Parts: sequence; structure tokens; C-alpha cells
Amino acid sequence: MERHYLICGLLGWFCAKQSNITSEDLRVKIDQVLADSKFTPLGTEKGDLQLLDEMIAEFLMSVMGRRFNRKDRRSVKK
Repeated sequence: MERHYLICGLLGWFCAKQSNITSEDLRVKIDQVLADSKFTPLGTEKGDLQLLDEMIAEFLMSVMGRRFNRKDRRSVKK
């Protein structure tokens, strides 16, 4: 498995399982799994910051999108 796919999966997994997880706890948990898988920790590779920014943006859009269903989104336009 490629490192960036593992990070993406872990981010989603831990956020779904522990909705109140802090960013520091999330980083520690991801680093533990990366170390167990013989990968380098977060922040040591060139594209890590961009990858995390993109994943967090997608995660936030997903959470915000779940708040309003289709009927609610249409009623806001009126």
C-alpha cells in the first residue's frame, strides 16, 4: 500500500470512529500506524502538508453537506 493512501484511510477511519478526537491525538495515532507499517511519520515527506490540507477540506465539506439534505438546500435558495 502506498503511504498517502494509508494516511487518507487512517484519517477517515479515526475521525469516523472518534468524532471528538483532537488533531494532536489524530496525528499520534496515524504516526503509530505508519511506524508499525515501516513508513516515515507525518511531516517528514514533501507532500504531507498538501495531502492533509486536501483531506481535511474534503472531510469538512462532507460533514457540512450531511447537515443539510436536498430539500433543505433547495429551501435556502428561496
